[in-house]
Amino acid sequence: DTAAEARNRSLAVAETFANAPGTREALAAPDPTAILQPRAEAARKAANVDFIVVMNTDGVRYTHPVPDRIGKKFVGDIGPAVRGGTVAEEVNGTIGRLVQAVVPVEAPGGKVEGLVAAGITTRNVGGLADRQLPVVLGAAGVGLVLATAGTALVSRRLLRQTHGLGPGEMTRMYEHHDAVLHSVREGVIIVGEEGRLLLANDEAHRLLDLPADAEGRDMRALGLDAATADLLASGVTVTDELHPVGERLLAVNQRPTDLDGGPSGSVATLRDSTELRALAGRAE
Repeated sequence: DTAAEARNRSLAVAETFANAPGTREALAAPDPTAILQPRAEAARKAANVDFIVVMNTDGVRYTHPVPDRIGKKFVGDIGPAVRGGTVAEEVNGTIGRLVQAVVPVEAPGGKVEGLVAAGITTRNVGGLADRQLPVVLGAAGVGLVLATAGTALVSRRLLRQTHGLGPGEMTRMYEHHDAVLHSVREGVIIVGEEGRLLLANDEAHRLLDLPADAEGRDMRALGLDAATADLLASGVTVTDELHPVGERLLAVNQRPTDLDGGPSGSVATLRDSTELRALAGRAE
C-alpha cells in the first residue's frame, strides 16, 4: 500500500544520503551545515520527499528544509539508529503528521558518527503511487553527478531505473567513480542552484586554491577573480574558455547537469594550460 511505499521510500532515501561520499566527512567539518544543507535540499527535491535531515548522535539538526529549525532537536525516535540500526515510524513532526525513517552514518569500523532522516508528510503519501521514484544522486549533492553515491533503492521501479544493479554493485560503482574523481589530473567541480559549490576534487582545490571548507559556499565568495567566479556560478556552457587564476591560465569546460531530467546545476572541468604549454615545450 502507499503507506508501506512511503516507509520504503523514506528509508531508501535516508540510506542513500547517509552512504553518499562526503556525508560522513562533512559531519566532522567545522560547519557541517554549510556543506550538508545545500546537498540535502538538492537531494530532497530530486527524491520528491518532504525532508532530509542530517543530525548528530544527540539528534541536533544540521539540515532542515526550514532553516530556522537547524540547530534544534529532531522529533522522533533515534535510539535504534544511534546503536547502528534503523527506524521507520509515523510521527507528528514540525511539518505535520509524517512517515519518516532514520539511519546511521557509520565510519568504516562501524562507529556511528551521525544520523540521516528522510520523510514524507501523510498529506503527500496518497500521491506516491502516481509518482516515479527517482534515483538520488549525491553528496550531494549534490550535484552529485560525478561523485555522489549510495546504496540502491529498494523498489522494483528503482531497480529498473538503475538497470538492475543491486546495492553492492551500486556501492562499488560509485566508489569507483569517487576514486576516479579524486585521481584525475583535471579539476572537476559541481555547482548547484544559486551558484553554490557542491563538490570539488583534489585537483580543483589545487588549481583554484580553494579553502578546505569551500563546499557549500557561493562560488563568488571563494576569493576567485570576478570573471572566473561569475562563469562557474552561472553554469553557462563554455568550451576551453581561458581564465587567469593566480599565476595559472586555466582552460574551462562547463556543461549543465539538468539534461534528461538530472539535478539542476553544472559541472566544469579545469585544465592548467600553463602546465600543458610547459610540457609541450619540453617535448619539443
